[in-house]
Amino acid sequence: MPPRDPYLSTISRATVHGPLLRARDIHDAADAPAPGRPEVRLDPPRTTTAVRGRTRLLGELTAAMDAGAPVPHVLAGPHGVGTTTVAAALAQRAKADGRRVFWARAGDVSTGLLEAAVEVGGSPSEAERVRDSPQRAARWVWRQLDRAPEPWLLVLDNADRPEEIDPHHRPGDQVGWLRTSPAGFVLVTSRVDDPALWAPARMHSVAELDSAAAGAALADHAGEEALPGAEELAERLGGVPLALTLAGRILASHRVLFPDARALCKRLDEDGLEPPDGPLCEGRSLLSGIWDVALDLVSRREPKAPALLRLLAVLGSEGTPVPLGRLDPGFLRDEPLPLNDRPELARTVNALVVHGLVSVDDGGAAIDLRLHPLVSETLRAQPERCAPFHALADRIVAAQG
Repeated sequence: MPPRDPYLSTISRATVHGPLLRARDIHDAADAPAPGRPEVRLDPPRTTTAVRGRTRLLGELTAAMDAGAPVPHVLAGPHGVGTTTVAAALAQRAKADGRRVFWARAGDVSTGLLEAAVEVGGSPSEAERVRDSPQRAARWVWRQLDRAPEPWLLVLDNADRPEEIDPHHRPGDQVGWLRTSPAGFVLVTSRVDDPALWAPARMHSVAELDSAAAGAALADHAGEEALPGAEELAERLGGVPLALTLAGRILASHRVLFPDARALCKRLDEDGLEPPDGPLCEGRSLLSGIWDVALDLVSRREPKAPALLRLLAVLGSEGTPVPLGRLDPGFLRDEPLPLNDRPELARTVNALVVHGLVSVDDGGAAIDLRLHPLVSETLRAQPERCAPFHALADRIVAAQG
């Protein structure tokens, strides 16, 4: 059963989509001094439910990792289809087998790999010396990884901009940040499904889930062993894992309003959401339909949640983390986001977390908030609604650096 009141200001890892915030967390984040360099986190995300419908794919990846792959492997698929989830599940297997796991996130791959090289024994002072020379830095990083004392798994997550990996060559040429090594296994997740770009890497296409796996995933996110109408709703949502997550969180949080999956399916019909005619791919209407329902429900409890979500979409585009300290209540007391105090900010963030629209990463010294890249992308595709939040984000960044 879900917590009686998931908005309580305590950390909970029960059935919500990650930990919740306390007002004290926001107080500590706002009052902490600005770090000289952003904190680097190489830990993989945690899967909160069983990974459905990917048994064969995970078996292939595990076998390749155990055998020692001569080339990187690439999980390719549109955002929302679960490439990161598959990579996170493989990371859990790797850690259980005694491997080091390094998870480099889009937007700062170079910093992540430099930190990984230091963790396997590279000199921190040498890392600083080569940091500003990408080609030297990449060569130095891979020398350290090649002679690591224990096997490792390296994940480059959401590598949707090949120029970040190497601005002058194809990533598949393996002369930039993406290479392979006899000491470990390299896995990339990307929505760029172009074999010629990644060759000679081994490509794996990740698609939507079939009806049985999608129905089971929906029930998992709803916290139910048996969920009447689960496959019907899952099919309605195209088997897209991100849409299933959001629908499951709605069902878990509003059981009186939606006693089963058919009730939510009926709500989508009433809202005029057209049934999908294929996987999500380039279209965002399917996902926006289910989160329109989520946003409507969350705004009934916390009316300022949609505005906060738009600010996070601007500050954390493409899945990049938003440090909690960015949300200094001193900047959030006027339009377009008039949050009165830290407890109200904590309640608003927690309302978004409970509905699966935001996740909280408290695995390091600081706390980060993250939006799924597709959630951020879809929100930012409404420029007239996001324009005030771009201005607010500019003021926040200008003041904080």
